Amino acid sequence: MIIKDMTITNSRGDSITFGRHFRLERDFDLSGTAATVNYSETTVDGSHYQNTKLENKDFDVPFFIYKSINEPWWIEEKRNQAYKVFNPKANPMRIDITTKAAEEYYINANLEGVPSFPTGFENDNNTWQKGLLQFSANDPFFYAKNEQKVDIALWIGSFEFPLEIPEEGIEMGYRAPSLIVNVLNDGQESTGMMIRFRALGTLLNPSLINVNTYETLKINTTMLAGDVIEISTYERRKEVILNRNGQQFNIFNALDLSSTFLQLEIGDNLFRYDAEEGLDNLEVSMTFTPRLIGV
Repeated sequence: MIIKDMTITNSRGDSITFGRHFRLERDFDLSGTAATVNYSETTVDGSHYQNTKLENKDFDVPFFIYKSINEPWWIEEKRNQAYKVFNPKANPMRIDITTKAAEEYYINANLEGVPSFPTGFENDNNTWQKGLLQFSANDPFFYAKNEQKVDIALWIGSFEFPLEIPEEGIEMGYRAPSLIVNVLNDGQESTGMMIRFRALGTLLNPSLINVNTYETLKINTTMLAGDVIEISTYERRKEVILNRNGQQFNIFNALDLSSTFLQLEIGDNLFRYDAEEGLDNLEVSMTFTPRLIGV
């Protein structure tokens, strides 16, 4: 991967974009995440494969401060800026990357120390001050910057301009005809998603079913007009939130005991939505971010 642009943002919202005063020293390696392959012993030769676990992704970001103003106060100001943004106490950091091919990704990682600024003429001279950042990503995946959204059930407006109204009237909108949608995960690994149930009127116990595996995610509740339930099935941040009249409520306990936090496998994923009552009042959408083991 050849990096064109990079921005690092800490958990407090402070950021530095490399390219002007702060510059990347050279292209560096973000590939090669280690993996642990687990086996179980058997009474026959060899062993049984169990699973594979990706380890933390450790990497360095070498950079330098370009001394466009070669004054001690200016250099001190830039070093202070680096210490403010690249502060391990402000972990985790989001690293946004644009490649030379104009593809955009990000990875979340933790600084494992304050920035180091080595001395000596090759590191600190009239042109530059070199620095080094050392990261460890406990979530070793890269993510595509832009989310993908898929709607299953929604009302579609049918207005066209210029607007002509015949004597028999016009259709204001129509219901999308299919109860089933295919969600294509074009990433390199399975991923969670954000599922949104939106109520146009009263409905009971909305659900989403994986047509291939018959796994179901069901919420045992009555939704009123205007309600939105958001279910995150992402690892490390599973939640069920009801948005009603501008307020948010944690309704994790409304999750049906037989429910599965549905995942998107690589490739095609067929889903069908349902409700025990008021099915025509239900709109369903899903958003997800493809994740990659390398870019």
